[in-house]
Amino acid sequence: MGEVRWNNKSWWRCITLRKRATAGWFAHGFYPEATFEQKLVQERRRAERAGKPLLVMVIDAGSVAEDAYFVPSLGNLLRGSLRDTDIAGALGVDGIGVILTEVAAEKFSDAKHVVAAKVRSMLEAKYGDALAGRVTIGFRTYPETGGDDDAFDMLFYPDITSESIGKSTGTVVKRVIDLAGATISLLLLAPIFIIIPLAIKLTSKGPIFFVQERYGLNGAKFRLFKFRSMFVNNDDLIHRQFVKQLIDGAIVESEDTVYKITSDPRVTAVGKLLRAYSLDELPQLFNVLRGEMSLVGPRPPIHYEVENYSGWQRNRLIGKRPGITGAWQVSGRSSTTFDEMVRLDLHYLRNWSVILDVKIILLTPLVVLRCRGAY
Repeated sequence: MGEVRWNNKSWWRCITLRKRATAGWFAHGFYPEATFEQKLVQERRRAERAGKPLLVMVIDAGSVAEDAYFVPSLGNLLRGSLRDTDIAGALGVDGIGVILTEVAAEKFSDAKHVVAAKVRSMLEAKYGDALAGRVTIGFRTYPETGGDDDAFDMLFYPDITSESIGKSTGTVVKRVIDLAGATISLLLLAPIFIIIPLAIKLTSKGPIFFVQERYGLNGAKFRLFKFRSMFVNNDDLIHRQFVKQLIDGAIVESEDTVYKITSDPRVTAVGKLLRAYSLDELPQLFNVLRGEMSLVGPRPPIHYEVENYSGWQRNRLIGKRPGITGAWQVSGRSSTTFDEMVRLDLHYLRNWSVILDVKIILLTPLVVLRCRGAY
């Protein structure tokens, strides 16, 4: 059999035929892609409210989908292997997604094994071992496992995709404000960028800058810059423990409760002054110029913070770049609980506008000068 050569016309014809073929899936118990994505968002939100994980099977037939009708045919066949409560539909051009509802977390491992074996057996019986072997079966879990490369799986966020970031007029204006604001700030603050490094080098050993990996837009990792405010070679155990207690709500509340480490032995004398006025954050203006951060947005978390997130808390990093300042910083800082901080971030994301960003930027200097909640 000769090599198959694809030109633009034949490729487009294949895509068109496949779309026509998938148009009738709903009648056979399968949803078209747009409807399946809506179902996926609904189930993700249901999982967030209930505090339960969600399991999705993903079948990729891309390597055998030259036949425009293969995927719809596979979808119709697959229906017989699923429970009535499972939700199935098109996932991209060459894939099928199945939301395995009402599966308890402790049953995930068994469910994956049983369902995958059943689907694989069905494929082999229908298409033969060779063809069936080219179809891949995988599983995705929400909330994702924190602290690694798949800590944020955008499969579960079809309502907010990375491809949509940067296309709206408002987002373009936000980026222009970021670039202009960061550039002007760096020029105006140039003397401070000379004084602070000298103070750091003269009072403690170690580098001027502190660089740390953080999670940004849609879980993308980046290197965040700060002026070093701590002694070098510190053990982060004290902060890890505090973060876990904070997220778990294990800190006992009172009228003067502060949700931040107030007497951190790792912080230098100069570092305390830098933190009091948030001067240690100034190098993040370079992160803004690099496109990793914005002037306004949720604060970017450390990996061991994300490891303790529940599903709904992860949403604070979806759809917008993290910021140097944000709703939390101008609304209470460390006097708010972690859940309250997340709700402020989510409210900001839902109600975002250029005017809101400008308002937060104007309020930030006043909050910083008061030094309230800064440690």
